[in-house]
Amino acid sequence: MPETDHRLAPPRRAAPRLAAPRLAAPRLAAALATVLLVAAMAGCGNSDPTRSVAPNVSSATVPATETPAALQTEPPASVPDIYPVPTLRLPQPADPLVAILDSTTAATLDRTIQSVRSQGAFPGISVSVVFSDGSMWTGQSGSAVLSSKAPVKADTLFSVGSISKTFVAALALRLAQQGTIALDDPLSKYVPTYPNSSQITLRQLLDHRSGIHDVFTSPGVANAILSSPSKIWTVDQVLARIGKPYFAPGRGYQYSNTNYILLGLAIEKATGRTIASLIRSAFLDPLGMKNTWFQPEEKVATTNFAHGYMNTARKPRDVSAGQRMLPYNSEATVAGASGGFVSTAADLARWASALYGGGVLDQATLASMIDVSPTLPYKPAYPYGFGFERTTIAGRMAWGHRGHLDGFWSAMWYLPDSQITIVVLTNDEWTNVQTATAQFVQALLGN
Repeated sequence: MPETDHRLAPPRRAAPRLAAPRLAAPRLAAALATVLLVAAMAGCGNSDPTRSVAPNVSSATVPATETPAALQTEPPASVPDIYPVPTLRLPQPADPLVAILDSTTAATLDRTIQSVRSQGAFPGISVSVVFSDGSMWTGQSGSAVLSSKAPVKADTLFSVGSISKTFVAALALRLAQQGTIALDDPLSKYVPTYPNSSQITLRQLLDHRSGIHDVFTSPGVANAILSSPSKIWTVDQVLARIGKPYFAPGRGYQYSNTNYILLGLAIEKATGRTIASLIRSAFLDPLGMKNTWFQPEEKVATTNFAHGYMNTARKPRDVSAGQRMLPYNSEATVAGASGGFVSTAADLARWASALYGGGVLDQATLASMIDVSPTLPYKPAYPYGFGFERTTIAGRMAWGHRGHLDGFWSAMWYLPDSQITIVVLTNDEWTNVQTATAQFVQALLGN
């Protein structure tokens, strides 16, 4: 039996916010719940949210580490900086089976992570749970690097794939909120050289209704990525290889990573700043997310990486060895704004709890993010909003996003009925990340 060392994290302190207007809390809280749940019920992607071309167990809080300085690209004088917006949190949980973090719950989660890793034969796994009162449990099991038997630790970085889209979508919505961009702006306003850009809106990029071909299934891209894994791609090089559109803009739904590559480029053109610096100043620093980086634009200030493994559990192949980025340089830079972030389970749990709990966007903007009604007529596997997937896990509604790049799977889910956030990160290709997440939901809340 692996040794277990767990510490219960006390309820986190709310990030500093701008002064909020005085509001009738009970009435507004009820209205907020109605708006959010109606939007969700009005209802991403395909089964691959980004692309696919002897353990130790511990559970603890994530230690603080030094955060690198944001990139020093100054915004134009006409573009204001972005700051956290004061918003209300959702009302108290409606779920009668609300879990709390105590020693019994922690022991249950310790047993669950061991069982999940063993059943799935994962090299390593990192899991974090945020409870409705803000307390957090974080656990790890297995190896970050099989060759050295380095264990997964609380601050071990994983590629998080398409969970990156939640940062970019929230940033786009914040910029629209302050008037820097408009969601119905044509892409041509920012990227006029892209084919048919005058007919494509930023809104259609956000919810994958643009018809733009996915970079990872565009002709020759997968082979080019695999043949030169250490290559650093530019955005222009990526966009030059995009295949023919799936359909005319607004006439269908097709999950496409290219949408978020273009959205990131449009945001950088609109603000004169990098995606990395904007997301760091708007979200990462205010929320204390010290272990999250956008690899294509930032130097990661740690070497504590999990390596990603392809093939099978019996014959794993390390795709990350010798690379500066996860899962490897070429795939990380091709993914760009659609999937280039690395993070930890604890950081992502903090992010999802703040985002879907109402601490990042105002209530109307959050309602628009989780509104899946425009994509529902096209029957996506996961009803999709703006950088948002909706699903059911162990019989319970879940909001969030999955992520996948070669050798890594990730899931970040918020359960609105119980206000519990669960993040699961693994460093292998054969994970069924939804099944793994369901086991944690069942352990906490039952069937």
